[in-house]
Amino acid sequence: MDAGYGDLLAHEVKYVTQTIEKIMSLWSKDGKRNFTVKVPKSHRIKEFELLLKQMLIHYQVPVRTTIQEVPIEIKCTCGYSGEARTSDPEDVIKVLCPNCSKNKAKVISGKDIEVF
Repeated sequence: MDAGYGDLLAHEVKYVTQTIEKIMSLWSKDGKRNFTVKVPKSHRIKEFELLLKQMLIHYQVPVRTTIQEVPIEIKCTCGYSGEARTSDPEDVIKVLCPNCSKNKAKVISGKDIEVF
C-alpha cells in the first residue's frame, strides 16, 4: 500500500468521524436506530462504508446504517447542467464536466454527506 492510499483513507476517516457524530447525536436525542447515509460519488464509497461500520462497532453504537451513493449535480461554465463525471486516479477524485472534461463547474447538489 502506498502513502497516497493512506492519505485517502485518512481523508475518509475525517468524514466518517463527522458522520458518526451526527448519528450519535440523533441516536442519543431521539433513540433512532436506523439511518440512511447519503454519500456523494466524490468519496470512496467502499472505504467509507467499511470505516463507518468498523467505527460504529468500536464505539458500540447500536444502530444500523444503509449507505446510498448520490450523484454530483453541476452547472459548468460551458453551459452543461446535470450529473458530473468523477475521475478515479489513485491520489484525488476530481469532479469533471462530462461535456468539456474540465473541473471548473459549480456543484449544485451532492456535495455533502447527509444522514437521515
